Amino acid sequence: MEFEFLIDNTLHKISLEKKENIFVVSDGEKTYEADIRFISPNIISILIEGRSIRVYFARDREKRFLSLEGQQFTVQEPLEGGEGLKKDDVRSREDELMVKAPMPGKVIKIDVSEKEEVRKNQTLVVVEAMKMENEIKSTIDGYVKKVFVSAGDLVDSEKPLIELGIKE
Repeated sequence: MEFEFLIDNTLHKISLEKKENIFVVSDGEKTYEADIRFISPNIISILIEGRSIRVYFARDREKRFLSLEGQQFTVQEPLEGGEGLKKDDVRSREDELMVKAPMPGKVIKIDVSEKEEVRKNQTLVVVEAMKMENEIKSTIDGYVKKVFVSAGDLVDSEKPLIELGIKE
């Protein structure tokens, strides 16, 4: 079977074939054998190349939010008829400046304050979801314009956490 899906608005294609209890996964460049098992409705265990990986996920309408080895991804199916994205799905500069919760959870820690300078990939907020702490990182070099949440707050997916500004 072949699948097409968007990860953070980038199209990916994989083929998946089941052979006995093992899945053969190919992304066009590499082929892997993987043992894939559901641990719970929101957790998958993958054994690939002798390495065990846990994938945590949540759903929100047509999107799925994955947490894999400390990184968060948004996954959705592409539009009918090809690789095109809806205009409102393309990540705009405004979206890049608004840091949002990747999935529902609880704010554990805020590592920055308003007017503080930040660098790309710096941890801004830690949100606990599905018993796992997720570091939410800056997508740009800039500064913290506004903090919308406090430690202990419960947040829904896509809720604004922090607004960033661009250094002048």
